[in-house]
Amino acid sequence: MKSMTGFGNRSLAFSGGRATVDIRAVNHRFLEIKLHLPRGFLALEDELRALVAAQVKRGRIEVFLTLSGQAARSYSVVPNIKLARAYLQAAKELKDVLDLGGDLTIQFFMSRPEVFQVAEAHQPSNAEIEASKKALQGALTALERHRRREGKFLQRDLRKRIATLEKIRRDVGRRSARTQQATRQKLADKVTALLPHLDAERRRVLQDVASLAQKSDITEECVRLQSHFGAFSDLLRLAEPVGKRMDFLLQEMQREINTIGAKADDASIRHLVVQAKEEVEKIREQVQNIE
Repeated sequence: MKSMTGFGNRSLAFSGGRATVDIRAVNHRFLEIKLHLPRGFLALEDELRALVAAQVKRGRIEVFLTLSGQAARSYSVVPNIKLARAYLQAAKELKDVLDLGGDLTIQFFMSRPEVFQVAEAHQPSNAEIEASKKALQGALTALERHRRREGKFLQRDLRKRIATLEKIRRDVGRRSARTQQATRQKLADKVTALLPHLDAERRRVLQDVASLAQKSDITEECVRLQSHFGAFSDLLRLAEPVGKRMDFLLQEMQREINTIGAKADDASIRHLVVQAKEEVEKIREQVQNIE
């Protein structure tokens, strides 16, 4: 079992520079990957995204790739022909008007940086790409270790809370068995009071008896709760993503606990139901962190 929250980092040197990857993972219902890449890496976005998705199944993942140092670069220098011609035309006009001698040479144009457009190639080198991929894999491995470590803490906490819920369930069962005696006594007293009119009111008496008996019987709910607790404990032992299944089981637990609270005609049981609801809510908060 793994937590959805965690952090991973890896830095890797290559000829001329260094690639560093930082990964931050937080809770999310589904898998959302956001990449922060240097200029020129957009063409590799799908490939890098696939590397992340192969290891992480759920959560909001932010990946930060930074490059430092002086990597090999290629440049292009393009002359601005229109501007050079404008300079040349202006020089000719000056010669004609002021009767000047001499001609423009290449040295003149080379001293004018605006005549040339220098562009750096944005395509990353093979060394940068390979170092970035390896750094990403290393950061993912570090993230995996962090998420598994956090998952163990969550696992221990959830086991304790499920054990607490199971104890509450047993207490509810024992209390319910005692309250059944009181319920049966109520039924007996009511039937006794109606005995003189039983022939005329038989149907209503039987309906009242059935209603009271059904209202106080929480055996089925307790049995289903025990089953849900067992299924939840089984999920705690799995290494695969289980967060969504846990969330579903918590909904089922909550439904059974609510039904017990509605049926129980006993203050002690209602108090135990409140405790159970609080415990389920705490578990729900923890499950939001599980992949």
